[in-house]
Amino acid sequence: MRLALGFMVLAMALRLGGADGFGTMRFDQRIGEKLPMGAVLTDETGHPVRLGDLAPRQPLLVIFGYFECTQLCSVVESGALDALREIKPTVGRDFAVLYISIDPSSPPEAARAERDRIVGRYGRTGSQRGFHYLTGAEVAVRPVADAAGFHYAYDREIGQYAHPVGFLVATPDGVISRYFLGLDFRPAEVAAALDRAAKGETGESTLQLLITCFHGGGITGPYGAIIWRVLEVSVSLTVGGLGFGVGFMLWQERRARRGKAPGP
Repeated sequence: MRLALGFMVLAMALRLGGADGFGTMRFDQRIGEKLPMGAVLTDETGHPVRLGDLAPRQPLLVIFGYFECTQLCSVVESGALDALREIKPTVGRDFAVLYISIDPSSPPEAARAERDRIVGRYGRTGSQRGFHYLTGAEVAVRPVADAAGFHYAYDREIGQYAHPVGFLVATPDGVISRYFLGLDFRPAEVAAALDRAAKGETGESTLQLLITCFHGGGITGPYGAIIWRVLEVSVSLTVGGLGFGVGFMLWQERRARRGKAPGP
C-alpha cells in the first residue's frame, strides 16, 4: 500500500509540475518562524475565531487541505489521526488540531461534518473541544498558509487544488517547531514533537523527499501524455505484481503444509 501511495505522489508531482505555475508546489520548512495568530477564520459553527484564541496554552498540530479533495488530503488526515490514536497525549487536553481549508468555497457545514467524523474515529472522550476545522476567504487563509510555507494553487481545468503533503507542529505561541512531510507518520516522533512544542522548543528540519518531487519541471511536450500513461500502467503492474507474489507465497505455504501432513 505504501509503495502504491509513493507512486501516486510521484505521479501527481509529475502531472502538476507540467502545468503553468504548478511546479512550485512545496512545503517550505520555516522552523522558528511564527504563524499569524491574530488571523481570523471561521469555525465549524460559522463564527469568526482568532487562531490565538483556539488553544492559547497548548501546542498545535496544523493541517492544510480541503474537504472536497479527491487525492491525498484524506490520506494525510488519516495518517495523522492514526498516529495520534497511538500516543498518550490527548487532543483537547494536551494539544489542539487545526485543520485549515484552502478552498474559500468550503462552508462551515462541511467543516463541522468532517470534524464530527474525525472526532468519532479518534474516539477519546472530551476531544471534540480540541479539534478545530476552519474555513475562510482566500484573503484570510492565504497569509496563514504562506507563513507556514504551504504553497498551493487552484487548477481550473480539473477543478482541484495542487498542494504539498504533510503537516506541522507549532508551540502555543504559534512558533513553528517541526514539520512532518509525506503520508506515513511515526507516532513516537509525533509525540516527541508535541512535547517539544509544549515546552516552546523547536526541532530540526525533516527530509524533503516529497517536496522535491513537487519541484520537478513536469512532463511537457508531445510525449507527455504517453509518459504519464506509462507511469499509470507501471503503478498498476507494481500493485498487481505484489498481489500475485503474496498470493503465490501463500499457495506455496499451504502446499508445503499438505505435504508434511502425517499419513493414515
